[in-house]
Parts: sequence; structure tokens; C-alpha cells
Amino acid sequence: MSSNKTEHGFVSFVSGGPGPIDLLTLRGRTRIESADAILYDALLDPGFLDLFPETAQILYVGKRAEEHARTQTEINSLLVELALQGKRVVRLKGGDASIFGRLAEEIESLEKKGIPFEVVPGVSSVTTGVAELGVSLTVRGISRQIIILDGHTILEDERSWIGMENFLGTIVILMGSKKTKELAEILIQKGIKETTPLVLAENVGRGNPIYTTSTLAETMLDGIQKQSSGPGILYVGEVIRPLLDRSEKIQKSTLISLLTK
Repeated sequence: MSSNKTEHGFVSFVSGGPGPIDLLTLRGRTRIESADAILYDALLDPGFLDLFPETAQILYVGKRAEEHARTQTEINSLLVELALQGKRVVRLKGGDASIFGRLAEEIESLEKKGIPFEVVPGVSSVTTGVAELGVSLTVRGISRQIIILDGHTILEDERSWIGMENFLGTIVILMGSKKTKELAEILIQKGIKETTPLVLAENVGRGNPIYTTSTLAETMLDGIQKQSSGPGILYVGEVIRPLLDRSEKIQKSTLISLLTK
């Protein structure tokens, strides 16, 4: 948080979590309800709109796939412009803004103008996904490391894979649900065992999660087809093994039931 007190307004970067407002922090809610201006992202639950003050200036600045309401440069400029008007500005983002949320760029634009700000952390979709699965990202003796990758760029940037052959933890890939086959192939090429389990989690935190379990070898052959239009997260690692085993037991039980009818 910037400590420079000026005649300018103040910007609060509020992370709204991955789903409904019940995953919003109390501090985040307080900042929203007292805001003079709110710039909010895509992927936010419609329930957030009910928290917006009637007197506040509301601006939608969401970016999804190829659909951008505002460019990043325009968003940066709006934050500065509103703050220079002396307003209490809330920049509302989904999940946790510190994870692939373009937070650093927006902070930099404020710092150049000496505008004070704070960052209100939020619940990340990364942790929400495994919470709903009932597994842990870290397990003693199995996974002591976590790596979070951006599925949009990792297939194009070789630096993302440096040291992967020695990685013994859990791999989390955001924004890569449309590239599961290619991602599985390169993970195997980089030294991750073919038998390593994975799961594609969709719509986490939204009350209707969808989970598809597989292995790297199976995914490399056929990929995993998304079943929804919502965001997806790919978890790869031995921490997912209980889910794979559970899924196989269910499939065997269903097959036996069908054969004995």
C-alpha cells in the first residue's frame, strides 16, 4: 500500500473471489459499499451489483477471450482520472488480483501519479477448486511445491518449463482448458510421468462445479472437452490420485450394475 497522502482520491484493489459474494472478504465488502466509483471485471457474480452504492459511478471494464470492454491502457487511465477527481475508487476483480490479474500494471499507473492505494486480497479460484474437490495442493511426502502457470502463453514461452523435469509438486494451469491435449503432451515431454493424474475443474466457487479426471497419457491422446462456458482450471499431480481412484471405483460399480441387470 502506498503511504503517500495527497489531495488525490484513493484506490482500493478489491479481489472478489471466484464466485458468489459469500466468498468476498469483509474488508472488500466495506470498500465496495463506500466507493464513489467502481470499475469491475468480467467473471463476477451478478450478486455483486447489489452491493454497489446507488450514488457510485459504475464502469464495466471486463475482458474475456477476444471480448474487451476496455483495453488495459484505458483501464489504467480511468483509475488515474477518477482518483485525481478525489474519488474513493474500487477496482473490483474476480478471484485474487495478484494471480494473473494485471494488478502490477494498474498499480504502476497510480504510483507514477503519486496516487495512494491499497490491495485487498481475496479467495483465489486456485484454492477454491481443490477445496471443492476435497483435496490439498500440498501433501507431506508427495507434494511440497506448487507452480501456477498461465495457459495462454506457456505453450509459446520455453522459459515456463525450465526445471519441470525435477518438479515434484502440484501444477496448476489457469486459462488452459481449451489446450489440454497440447499441455499434456508438453508436460510429458518435459519429464512428468505419463501416469500422473489430472483434473479439469470448471465453474469453481459458483455452486455448479464440473470435474473431469484423467491422466496425462489419456489426455495427450484425446484431450478433455470442456462441458461448460465457464472458466476452467487444470490440476496436475499425485495429490489428484484419490480423485482418479474414486472415479474409477464409481465407473466399475456402474459397469457391474449394468452387467447384472
